[in-house]
Amino acid sequence: MNQAERELIEVGCEPATQHEGGGRFWRQILLNRNVLALCLMYLPNSFVFYFCITWFPTYLKERHNFTTLSLDFFTGLPLLLSVFSVVLGGVTMDRLITRFGERVGRCGLGAAAYAVAALALLIVPSCSQPIGAAVLIAVAMAANTFTISVAWGTCIEIGGNDAGVVSASMNTAGQIGSLLCPLLVAYTLKWFNNWDFSIYVMSLLFFVGVACWCIIDPSKKVLATLASL
Repeated sequence: MNQAERELIEVGCEPATQHEGGGRFWRQILLNRNVLALCLMYLPNSFVFYFCITWFPTYLKERHNFTTLSLDFFTGLPLLLSVFSVVLGGVTMDRLITRFGERVGRCGLGAAAYAVAALALLIVPSCSQPIGAAVLIAVAMAANTFTISVAWGTCIEIGGNDAGVVSASMNTAGQIGSLLCPLLVAYTLKWFNNWDFSIYVMSLLFFVGVACWCIIDPSKKVLATLASL
């Protein structure tokens, strides 16, 4: 790059700081209210994703008796919708931030999308139409991926020079959901022979995620919090 490009990139960037390490640093990061809320919020994100790529085909076949032809299409529907929703989520976030500010553009949008996912999953067990149940789960997955840009953008916003640490903390917490989902579904099927329990758990996690988005404050940077301690 030339000097003009470098100056353009560096406009508005925070000055470089020396990152400290050790137990005190990690306690301050992991006990920060924004970081804790982000970590808890990201659990359902990974949870429902892993349901869709592990147990969803079996769910459609055993719970709703989908045939092979329809099974292929509806198994891929959540990921197909997610391709468009993840892009649309980023565009929507940018426009809302420009018009209404960070809190609405990030937290408001994240909470609204999670509420859609939670309500869609809540309806699934009582849905008598197999296609309706499959579409509702796909909608929940699309609403979930709609928040990807919001979640990672919020990590950058509150993290500043510690954005990498904040992002890694959130993503690591999310992978707990990735680990728990296949196990939860397997054991509830073994013990109770019931698919609905797992669906209700995912819905509950998204409602918890809505509460987390209400707690997160993008204006409170982790770096400023650390400097004040």
